[in-house]
Amino acid sequence: MNDQIINKHISYLNRRNAQPSTMIHRRGQLERLSAFLDRPLLGATPENLDRWQQSLRVCASSVQTYSSHVRAFYEWAHDSELIAENPAKNLVMPKIARRVPRPIPEKDLELALIASRHDHQLFTWLLLAGYCGLRAAEIARVARGDVRPDGEGGAFLTVHGKGGADRVVRVSPEVFNELNAYLHRQGLIFRRANGKPMIPNVVTQIASAHMKGIGLPYTLHTLRHRFATSLCDLGADIRDVQAALGHTDLATTSIYVAHSVRRGAKDVDRLSKGLRTLKGRQQSSRKKAEP
Repeated sequence: MNDQIINKHISYLNRRNAQPSTMIHRRGQLERLSAFLDRPLLGATPENLDRWQQSLRVCASSVQTYSSHVRAFYEWAHDSELIAENPAKNLVMPKIARRVPRPIPEKDLELALIASRHDHQLFTWLLLAGYCGLRAAEIARVARGDVRPDGEGGAFLTVHGKGGADRVVRVSPEVFNELNAYLHRQGLIFRRANGKPMIPNVVTQIASAHMKGIGLPYTLHTLRHRFATSLCDLGADIRDVQAALGHTDLATTSIYVAHSVRRGAKDVDRLSKGLRTLKGRQQSSRKKAEP
């Protein structure tokens, strides 16, 4: 019975054109919930779901993710009139602390790039993350047809982002020179040792293992943070950075952009530049007022 209702729900997500990764994670979470419950999924009570949530031994962020999948399933079941009441309506959603941006320092990025030269594919991934702002999943999905050379040495890349949202990012001539080595391949250009297309988890694992192997406490995603922060340091408008990262919400972009004290200091200095002139006028006025 549970398998049937899970399949029905996944079929609904498929018709809504949900991302394959979303459907995989949703199915996995519902199967784990089914194994925990002592009754059919559609027979769960608020108390059952509360007991399930309290049994989770993962971080708050993961509890929130798992709970979101469960809430979405029961909302669908209720809207589809498969159940009279939604037992997940009041399921607790943990409050997640605001993330702190953690861009990889330039010297460490340089070390990571130098150490990856023996693996050109990995080297290219690091460039796409640090100089184009791509996520691991977006790197894995790069296809030859997504790359449009501009005739001036660089290119524009159509990136397949989260939620099926595509965006176009600039690939500098220096980065395109490395990316070009894979454009002879049909379809997805990054491959595993067995010739099969690369998958996001493997991209993440390889990059993380590389960082750990050279003693750096960073992940591929911190290169994306570096991309955003460095653009702002160069004077880019934060809305342009938002578009380059593929964020729908500007608040999300602000999480990625590390605050630069030096950058902020320049703005504060610029704000008070007129004080020197004002001070000179005040001194002049005092002299004139003296008998």
